[in-house]
Amino acid sequence: MSDNQNTTDKNIQLEEGTYEIIKNRLRKSAGELGQRLDQLNTSRKDVFGSIESTLVATDRIGTENNCTPADMVALGNTLLFGYNVTMGLKTKTSLDDVFSVYNFNEHAFDQKNMNIINDSQFINDFDNLYEYYKETQFKKFATIGPHLFMVFQTGKSQDDIKAFKWLIKDDQLEYKGNRSTHEFVFPDQHEFKWEKVTREQYVYGEHPHVSIEDKVFVEAVGGDITFKIEDNTDSGFGIYAEEVEVKDQTLDDAEVNYAIIGNLIIIRILPYKENEFRYFVYNSKIQKVQRIDALEDSCVLLPDDQGLIFANGYYLQNGQFKLFDRDIEGLMFERKLASINGEDFLCPRLQSISQ
Repeated sequence: MSDNQNTTDKNIQLEEGTYEIIKNRLRKSAGELGQRLDQLNTSRKDVFGSIESTLVATDRIGTENNCTPADMVALGNTLLFGYNVTMGLKTKTSLDDVFSVYNFNEHAFDQKNMNIINDSQFINDFDNLYEYYKETQFKKFATIGPHLFMVFQTGKSQDDIKAFKWLIKDDQLEYKGNRSTHEFVFPDQHEFKWEKVTREQYVYGEHPHVSIEDKVFVEAVGGDITFKIEDNTDSGFGIYAEEVEVKDQTLDDAEVNYAIIGNLIIIRILPYKENEFRYFVYNSKIQKVQRIDALEDSCVLLPDDQGLIFANGYYLQNGQFKLFDRDIEGLMFERKLASINGEDFLCPRLQSISQ
């Protein structure tokens, strides 16, 4: 064996020995840190008290027909469950096709009668709703002050709703009528305001485009939607392009709206004679465009301008982008819950009737 080979083997052994020493030191330090944290947590519990979160039991609730759950609300030990079923050959929707009532006792749910909502005027209003609005779907329960609202969606728009109002009194319900829809509204589905492109932002030339505050340039002429990062009307090429249905449209035929959020510019475009907007995110930091049609339904801003979160994914300021593989469409934003540290958000959502 040569001297060079001996030297190489000794260097490898030395490196391996050094690695093991460092690894053992880190393990020891991590163990000591864990013990100190446990002691600190024990002291905190002694001073402030603690309630451990544990799973006590699980149970299933059953409905007469296969259903799509929508929402539930508890009134003392009574659970009111709302859902939607596919009617099939049935011509009329009855109360038990939408609601079930359960009693919670000893960690189990037992189905009970519908007396808690068995009000003659409510049943009449319910029947009329489903008779005159064929697309009616139950959406949610909403508790506002001492009142419970049953919210139904009657059309595809978030404003197409009907709300039935109840007074909560000693865990019982007293019907107050169907004229309180104005008291319940869904929150704004986008945490920003759309700016509409004006004539002053049109830049004409051989290949005209719209200037989005001189940050990105967009056009829907020449047979496609094109995004450019240079204010250059001599060329129709850009960093992103996709075809439109009407090839010979002019610059002012398309409707363009936008919102600027840090490095991100959200742009929606309705090409000439098309029925649906196309939604895009342009990242000025990395100069890339991503089409995200889920932005049509809702969009919530992440804390500290970190990016966007929408029904089926997120887009961050650094360009990181994720779409979750799910078939659910038409989701609506309901509310946002901020954590105590202000850094984390929980965003519950609702399915819209367009799903």
